[in-house]
Amino acid sequence: MTHATDVLIVGAGPVGLSAAAELHRHGADCRLVDRLPARLPYAKAVGIQPRTIEIWDRMGLARAVVEQAMPLRGQLSYVDGRQTGRVELTLPPEVPYGFAALPQYEVERIVEEYLNGLGTAVERGTELLSFTQDADGVTARLRSASGAEEELRVRYLVGCDGAHSTVRAGLGLDFAGGAFTEEYMLGDVVADWDLPAGYAVRSEHRGADGATDDLLVCIPLPGPGRYRMSMRVPPEPSGVTEDTGGPEDPAAVAHGPLSGRRLPELPDLQAVVDRLAPRPATLSQLRWSSVFRIGHRIVDRYGEGRVFVAGDAAHIHPPIGAQGMNTGIQDACNLAWKLALVLRGEAGPALLSSYDAERRPVGEEVVGRTVRHTVHGTADPDDPRTALLREAQLLVGYRDGPLATAAHGPADAPQPGDRAPDCAGLTTPVAAYPLRLLDILRGRPDHVVLLYAADPTDVIKAVLAPGWDVLAVRTEDGTHVPLVPEYLDTGGEFARLYRPDGPTGFVVRPDGYLGARFPLTDTETALADYCEALG
Repeated sequence: MTHATDVLIVGAGPVGLSAAAELHRHGADCRLVDRLPARLPYAKAVGIQPRTIEIWDRMGLARAVVEQAMPLRGQLSYVDGRQTGRVELTLPPEVPYGFAALPQYEVERIVEEYLNGLGTAVERGTELLSFTQDADGVTARLRSASGAEEELRVRYLVGCDGAHSTVRAGLGLDFAGGAFTEEYMLGDVVADWDLPAGYAVRSEHRGADGATDDLLVCIPLPGPGRYRMSMRVPPEPSGVTEDTGGPEDPAAVAHGPLSGRRLPELPDLQAVVDRLAPRPATLSQLRWSSVFRIGHRIVDRYGEGRVFVAGDAAHIHPPIGAQGMNTGIQDACNLAWKLALVLRGEAGPALLSSYDAERRPVGEEVVGRTVRHTVHGTADPDDPRTALLREAQLLVGYRDGPLATAAHGPADAPQPGDRAPDCAGLTTPVAAYPLRLLDILRGRPDHVVLLYAADPTDVIKAVLAPGWDVLAVRTEDGTHVPLVPEYLDTGGEFARLYRPDGPTGFVVRPDGYLGARFPLTDTETALADYCEALG
């Protein structure tokens, strides 16, 4: 059988849409199917991490996101009606984006419109029934909304189909973990209190033993006074449904009442707010509600052969810190550029094993950290700055991964496997305004080589053979004609953040991580080593 397309993606949530968008951006063909007939209008996941917006910036999506999102400025904490803490979500000035809230359905709309602009539409109401794989590809059986069945031959299959993943089940992956016994209500409502906008609210009541026995968490959403509120289900029947595998699983809000039980209504949510809210508040405009138990699971491997899983199909965990959707989107982008390189014949299939090697440790860390936070009620004992950077997912890195080449320069400087920092103050002799590094990288889908030197002759000696996207960053202006696009580190911020050790080169991967760091005197060897790591 011939391959009808390069990649079949199952599941058109934020993860599947991101995978499809990145694949198309890299020139790969794909089909994206989803069993649901339309996007769900529910704010299942709402928090957007700064690192995710950086990735969207590289794709050209950041502006659409920040225009619709609400800034998250911090969190107010209360115990037994008394304020016990106020956390400000203030990041270092070189980080280009802050924390934000944007409902999942808006994320899906923005990425889907971007994908439509690339010529791909989501095939709604289309379900994956089964699949088999062999050494040359994957054969998938699909059923469309009309009931017609189709057999499709593809090179690769990616399961982004949530906590009840058909792809994960078909691979026979172990999904170890469980669910906490406590049941929670969710509701999307408007509150008329006078608390400062942009702050999450956590209010709890503690019993005589000091344990939390009543809890209210409110996350601000775009719109005056609108919040997604979560709270424990009271002992009396109130709309309890069966465990659905986690709060970000579509089944948690898509299927409605189960076993004849009702979902929470406005009076149910109001009763909890009356008990726990730090200010008197009347709730109104209930958009939707749900009941769930917190699940925590992770697969034993992120793929096998030509089939992979990402997002909730690979990991689910407590919603502490809004890590789930963001982790899944970054799974998708990590896998997509690697699939594209292999499909173009520019890397060997062995590169795809680095997806599991790089991303499963991230999933394990997130699941472990959020479970510890849920069980013990406190975060890991990081200093406040580190804790904030970790929540922002700016500390995710792959120094120990298979693609990280040899370190060069100061050990505490950005090294292969680390996030490539953004920086401001880059200028050209023509443009009358400074640029950020993200401005320069935006729209470049492939690897970029940055060459840093004060003397243009050092750059000339290191200019590479055709095929590499090369940019130069220098410390002073000159009258020479550059051989490659050249930017001046006018404010010295590139030098401060990257800490080059003399004339230095950097390979920036398509997902915004450093692939290599090397002296310009050893450019050829360093790039050969990185290409060898890619396979």
